[in-house]
Amino acid sequence: MKIISRRKLPLRWGTVTLIAIMMIVSALFWHVPSSMASGRSIIPGHLIPAVKQLTPLQVSSSNRQLQLSIALNLRNSAGLDALIKAQNDPSSALYHQYLTPQQFTEMFSPTMASVNKVVSYLRSQGLQVSSISPNQTLIDASGSVTAVSRAFAISIADYHLDRRSVYAPTTEPSVPSDLAGLILNVGGLDNVAHYRPLAHQTPTLGPGDGYTPTELRTAYDMNSLISRANGGGQTVALFELDGYNPSDVNTYLRHYNLGAARYSNVLVDGATTSPGEGASEVVLDMEIVSAIAPGATQKIYIGPNSVTGVNDTYNRIVTDNRARVASTSWGSCEPDLGNSELSTLDNIFRQGAAQGQSIFAASGDTGAYDCLSGSGSNNLAVDSPADDPYVVGVGGTSLQLGNGGSYGSETGWNDTIFNIFGGGGGYSSFFSKPSYQRGPGVDSNRMRHVPDVSADADTLPGYSAYCTTVVAGCSSGSAGWTSYGGTSCAAPLWAGVATDTNSYLVSRGKGVLGNINSTLYRFFNTSQSFRAYHDVTTGNNNFYNAGPGYDLATGIGTPDAWNFARDAAGTS
Repeated sequence: MKIISRRKLPLRWGTVTLIAIMMIVSALFWHVPSSMASGRSIIPGHLIPAVKQLTPLQVSSSNRQLQLSIALNLRNSAGLDALIKAQNDPSSALYHQYLTPQQFTEMFSPTMASVNKVVSYLRSQGLQVSSISPNQTLIDASGSVTAVSRAFAISIADYHLDRRSVYAPTTEPSVPSDLAGLILNVGGLDNVAHYRPLAHQTPTLGPGDGYTPTELRTAYDMNSLISRANGGGQTVALFELDGYNPSDVNTYLRHYNLGAARYSNVLVDGATTSPGEGASEVVLDMEIVSAIAPGATQKIYIGPNSVTGVNDTYNRIVTDNRARVASTSWGSCEPDLGNSELSTLDNIFRQGAAQGQSIFAASGDTGAYDCLSGSGSNNLAVDSPADDPYVVGVGGTSLQLGNGGSYGSETGWNDTIFNIFGGGGGYSSFFSKPSYQRGPGVDSNRMRHVPDVSADADTLPGYSAYCTTVVAGCSSGSAGWTSYGGTSCAAPLWAGVATDTNSYLVSRGKGVLGNINSTLYRFFNTSQSFRAYHDVTTGNNNFYNAGPGYDLATGIGTPDAWNFARDAAGTS
């Protein structure tokens, strides 16, 4: 596997800065919680909003086995934020000076002494520790409800939530005071969140019933770019929580003359490639990236659909650092996760940003009401991980073609019949608005705005795809041709555009995009040689309206890929 070359951080700069950062933030990092007076230190953020108002049914079975993902606090968090800001400031000497995973661990990860202290405590409480992540931020452990409850001084109860049984802690966990400040999150104390694929299938009669690679390329002005740079030399990481049938992807590649297969698997936490109910999502992601960036190598990261599996799989993408671009079409509504788990994911994505990685995430398919497909709440909510400031949230539009398959027009995606489906968007209830998120139409609300960008997500006509896994809702044999809609399509499309752009930049002797969030808004906020986006000004996502400039239905807009790449080449 080819690793994209990167400019190394000067050793002298890293050493001096590390010392300065440690001096500045040490007082904050080692602040002693008031709860230490009682001999234990509370770890906040584990009470799930979706169950806070519910009455417990009973205490969970003492024999139930819990798989835990224990996240540790980073060192020098403020210094990390300052570094990422400088890396994205064209006037800074540190602009695009990205870290290696080893440098990140040395500068910002918890020390091995801290890790060993936590591991020792877990084992003393009868918990089994199975792994420690390479960046020393995640500890995987397991144990019975009895052992976990004793270790963290909690009670875990069963609840009835939206026609399903779930369990969750009734109080915040705590640890002895000598561990204060070390643990950020004890993931796995609840099973409220369940990541779901964000794709919707439409039965078709053949491959021509959804938008083909040629139609997508023409509509979004990709042909000139792909003829010069088709993703060759680049790697895309795809985050997946299910297996797939490789012959489905190969059939798609052959039918559309997209060249040889260029994918391989990375299996996390004992996951397999055996296809299940989510297999259609996996092949859809692979096929769309192949359509847009056929020359790129794909690394398919597959993990279990659990808190531990999700955290470890994202962390593996970051610590491997093989891909400049990653895409995920799996999400959970933000209120179902809990604040400590959102912080855990944020630390993973912050490392990715510091290393120059861009992660595109589908923003959800139930419009501004993301929990409709999660805990069942009809309150306004956004999707995780598209809510994270270090992730590019990708919303949805309805694309209409013009003459000769050219770009015609777009509206914000929503289904006008049932008013259920639509591109995810709105305000995060947890993350503050990042500094880069400004410009025409970006309002004064202080919370993170979702989405950042958009692309076609309408199920009619959808994207042409091939899938034969019956348990995933597909048909076997030649009837496997179908079409899909949803922001699951829009996210890998954008990942493909970014990958082609990186390939183009390298061909011109320039550095790659790196962490793309700030660049997206800089192209939106400042005058560029070419117009990089289509501004979608009509339609809605069942609550927020599209309009001129930024909006909570479609974000900045949709890509004009060739213009975007040329702007990047002019400013890189």
